[in-house]
Amino acid sequence: MDDVKKYGTAGTLSYVITELIFWAVAFPTECIVYLNTAGHWPDFSKPEESAAVFGLVFAASNIARLLLPIRFGAALAMAPWVDENIMQKFFKQEEAKEGA
Repeated sequence: MDDVKKYGTAGTLSYVITELIFWAVAFPTECIVYLNTAGHWPDFSKPEESAAVFGLVFAASNIARLLLPIRFGAALAMAPWVDENIMQKFFKQEEAKEGA
């Protein structure tokens, strides 16, 4: 994490992006696992089915801790791109406007 922090805001933002991507993939994956085990899509209006899906997400998140170094590595690799394509384009313009 210290390597990601050395990129400052761009490093933090790249880590947030990697986490959002991870969870955006994890939740639908667990819904598919539920479909394969129960034979139907989860009905989130039923508490027991919601609990089953969120239990799968919880179990998967504990297993996903093994992937944490890979997620940090992805954030570290993405940090220069985030700095160049997001931070400099959007936030440097705001600083220039404030200084004018």
